[in-house]
Amino acid sequence: MKLNKLREQAFDLLEPGETIEAAAKVTPRGAAHEAILGGAGAVGGLAADGVLVGAGTALGAKAGAADGQAGRDEREEAGLDVGMATQVIFAVTDRRIVLFKRSAFGKPKEVLAALEREHVTAVVLGTSTLLGQRMPEIQLALASGAEAGFGVAKIDRRDGEAVVAALDLGTS
Repeated sequence: MKLNKLREQAFDLLEPGETIEAAAKVTPRGAAHEAILGGAGAVGGLAADGVLVGAGTALGAKAGAADGQAGRDEREEAGLDVGMATQVIFAVTDRRIVLFKRSAFGKPKEVLAALEREHVTAVVLGTSTLLGQRMPEIQLALASGAEAGFGVAKIDRRDGEAVVAALDLGTS
């Protein structure tokens, strides 16, 4: 991710003097399953019969809803609630973790959630599975005992690594 460009785009969304140290485009844990299974249900319904699109969408959405809700509950408990957003920028500043909603053009649109860095007790770039495919995931553990995960596309793995490095508890 081009940090200088992101810093310019997010300048008015941050606290005065706050600086972005690392960032990655992420998908909140559970959000992709929910969206993909809803879409797959619609496609399946269309393939079976055009009339079944609504039913297929409903079945697919129901199948993914449990994952989506579990992810939202997890983020809410962690203080990183992004609602139904699926396209997020995970930024580490000199003070906080800031989750921005991404515009259709990938720009930070608004701050969805923020958390002081001191609340993070552990961070790793682990892995998660999305429809049988393993992908990197930024995994946070917080002092409250809450946890939260954010998937990173394989192509953006280095950005995920940079986020984890910026949150390295030994250097912050």
